[in-house]
Amino acid sequence: MSISSNETLSSTAVAWGRYSDMKPREIECVLAASPIAYVPWGALEWHSAHAPIGLDSTKAEGICVALAQRTGGVVLPAIPLAANTIKPYKGFPHSIDISQGLITSLAEEVCSQLADEGFRLVILFTGHYPPEQIDALQAGTTRAQAKCEGTVFQVCADNHFLEGGDFTADHAGAYETSYQMHFQKGSVDVSRLPDRELSLDEDGITGVDPRKASEAQGAKQLEVLLKNALPQIRAWAKQG
Repeated sequence: MSISSNETLSSTAVAWGRYSDMKPREIECVLAASPIAYVPWGALEWHSAHAPIGLDSTKAEGICVALAQRTGGVVLPAIPLAANTIKPYKGFPHSIDISQGLITSLAEEVCSQLADEGFRLVILFTGHYPPEQIDALQAGTTRAQAKCEGTVFQVCADNHFLEGGDFTADHAGAYETSYQMHFQKGSVDVSRLPDRELSLDEDGITGVDPRKASEAQGAKQLEVLLKNALPQIRAWAKQG
């Protein structure tokens, strides 16, 4: 089994690692045991005054690591390119908005390259999930699927796996903020929020007030996601 040097094996002792940290022999060991590649897809986008611009990337990468620890496989570095960010939607700054066409082309090429490397299941897992983002990624996987036999490509988002939990996906609200707090401790500062009711138009926030977020809620959200996502991912892996 293989693992990147700065991680520890999970209790299930599967072969997994962070792709960018692994040596060739380590990657080959993971490929032989679990030929799954997770590609976290995020954004550089305003998440109000209390949370980092890279929240969607942090969330997606943290979830992918948790999944890989249980299924095996590799986790690539997060790709922080997003379509339809909150900048064109509501005008908030510090957001890098990317065309759907570029995202589709990049998704196609990343998928094709990973298939060429021998991975049999490639999952693009996005922490930024407006329809334009999902459509762009799915268009890329469709193109890759047409030319890469023997590899299964799938697009997922964390809001696809909320069933059974008392959580609602949001933008920079308690749901996303709790994930940020769980995956990157000390990175949230709710004291930077104004002392008033928060809103989408004024603050770029939807959902429950992020001042109600917690690391514990982030851990619970991840638990629910894993319960819902793992059976589906294992089923896809059997198709590859």
